[in-house]
Amino acid sequence: MAGKSEDDFWNTSSSSGFNFDDDEEMTEAFTESVFNSPAEESNVVPIFSIISKNCLDLVLDDIKSVNEYVSPPVEEVIKKMFNGQKYSLEVYKRFDEKLLLLDSALDAMDGNIILKVSNNEFVILFLKSTLKYNIFIHQLSKRKLAAKYYSNYLIVTNKLQELTDFYMATGNIGNMKQLFYLIGRDITCKETRRSRLEQFIKEHLPANKLDHDDKKELFENVHLLHWQTIRKQTEANSVIEQLAVWCKREWETKPNSVAPLMDFKERFKIDDFTFEWTAMNVMASMQLWPQLYAMFIKPNWLTKKDSLKTVMNPEVFVYGLSRHKPPKDVLEVYLHYITDSDRSLNLALKLNCHKFVIQYYINQRDRLALISYKEKLSAQTEEYFLVEHALQSPDKKWKN
Repeated sequence: MAGKSEDDFWNTSSSSGFNFDDDEEMTEAFTESVFNSPAEESNVVPIFSIISKNCLDLVLDDIKSVNEYVSPPVEEVIKKMFNGQKYSLEVYKRFDEKLLLLDSALDAMDGNIILKVSNNEFVILFLKSTLKYNIFIHQLSKRKLAAKYYSNYLIVTNKLQELTDFYMATGNIGNMKQLFYLIGRDITCKETRRSRLEQFIKEHLPANKLDHDDKKELFENVHLLHWQTIRKQTEANSVIEQLAVWCKREWETKPNSVAPLMDFKERFKIDDFTFEWTAMNVMASMQLWPQLYAMFIKPNWLTKKDSLKTVMNPEVFVYGLSRHKPPKDVLEVYLHYITDSDRSLNLALKLNCHKFVIQYYINQRDRLALISYKEKLSAQTEEYFLVEHALQSPDKKWKN
């Protein structure tokens, strides 16, 4: 046959076959021609000539959706905190998520959760570590409860300088008085404490807006420390406490001494009520009944009778005295100086001052009330026989 047979067609080829031995030479030639040829500039092919912009955006969005982590609902981590389970706050990256986390912790209104928001590993300090400080402060200043617990955290951890900065930044000027006492709480040496507190006043009081009474209190406290340092007094931490200590120390050796205590009163501008209340309680605790009488019972030139001289309400005086469990006859002395007889009777009933009550009913010629009261008394007691004698006396003229 003139033409090639069918088998010759499949078994022959006009082109040379593929040779794997030639692959390396071809690769080297291609690489040299495309990347390493010094004679020709490489041609940068625009990506949009290969794929359209819309298709590229779809591909990138798809990749982003695969790699993007969706943070769990805030309610889940709050529940885990409540139940003591493991949790992580690091998954919350966005600003709005962090604020939602804080607000959810506060809205829980559970003591454990609220306490946790101010601990080292929990919400508030997580926000502090992940937000700019000025933004952190601004957000806390808008949430009073959060600011309260953060300040408590700073107090517990003794970060007083940071607490000072926090109060100043959030405008909590009124709390600067609290800082005054916190600074000196761990300093046992009175002179060192006074020096530190004077420095605090010098640095902070001129710049803030503490009211007059608060400033007066702070200056008096420093003045007290100076007074204590000179006299080597270390027991008291306030003017009133020092007054009580000073009264007790003075009266232990000189029970009738008054002048040094009045000097202390004037020096520290102690009001009459506070001074008298303190003195009465100290005397009662020491059972100085004659001295107590001498201090508070004075003759009244108008009525020519003795009267209770005190700025305290007489009922308050007697009730305060009763807390020290004095003898009943001591209480009855002062019950007589309550001018309202009904009120004095009611107080005597509450304090079980039987003789005072019995005498009141006798004076009122109230036989029925006396009989009724007799039933409350123990038999064969002095008070019981007093009632018996009054009821059997032929000289009594009863109204009922």
